[in-house]
Amino acid sequence: MTTVRVSASFFPDTTSCPRAYQALRAACDPRDSALDWLPASDVLPLGGLVEYAIVSKLTCLLADCLHRCGHTASLARPMRQFLSAQLRLNAYRWQLHHREAARVLAALDDRGIPAAAINGIAHASVLYDGRGTRQSSDVDILIPAGAAETAARILTGLGYTPADRRPTARRRDLGDPVVPGLTLDLTSRLAHTSDPADIASALARRVPAPSHPLTPDPLPILARDDGFLHALARVWSRRRWPGLADALRYALDGTSRPATAEVAIPSPSAWGWELVRDCWPELPPRPPLTSFAMESR
Repeated sequence: MTTVRVSASFFPDTTSCPRAYQALRAACDPRDSALDWLPASDVLPLGGLVEYAIVSKLTCLLADCLHRCGHTASLARPMRQFLSAQLRLNAYRWQLHHREAARVLAALDDRGIPAAAINGIAHASVLYDGRGTRQSSDVDILIPAGAAETAARILTGLGYTPADRRPTARRRDLGDPVVPGLTLDLTSRLAHTSDPADIASALARRVPAPSHPLTPDPLPILARDDGFLHALARVWSRRRWPGLADALRYALDGTSRPATAEVAIPSPSAWGWELVRDCWPELPPRPPLTSFAMESR
């Protein structure tokens, strides 16, 4: 087994438990080679690892990783049933959230507001093969600066009411016994830039999310490099395991090339990349981009 040092700069929640760090790190990594980092001796007993995974919103990725490792066969039947149920529940939740996000984005577009789904709801389609392993509790939508009031009125017409936790958040009852409601958050910022011109450019480059059998509704998302730079900056600012998994999958998606020295990478994204490389030092020194370049801000 490869010895991996625990990164104190990124994971204060697991620095006291190298076993949890190893397990969650392996769960974040879609490569088959990552399974070598998780022998059965590091998995059992599973209780403590499940607690870390639940707190980190990585339960479904850990369940999927354990299945790929072949470790679920050695678990007690109730634990196997729990992990399987979590995967089914999250896939169902994602399906409903995707359908509702597509409905909202279509309504915004009909009123002349270009918008894109970002964060978990977008990443579930583009980075996780539509398998329902990416957990998220709400839907985030990027809109142009100055469109917030009009967008809020559109959401009201779609049945949304203000949510208590954030002034930009709206909530709607879905009438579903398993997923009773959805919170939707409008933003005109990305983690690596809040410049209105940058946001307008990113929205002009948006692309449709990959279609999957359970989620055929069209969903506009950020172009690959815009999403990658945003994900990296979120790694730096939020330092959460799901964000790390997102950034790693962007880096490994096979469509990229190492950024040249001429490509200006926003500082928050560059700092986030260093944290990703703290876990996976075999990654290139600069984030693998396609053809994107922008001014550092």
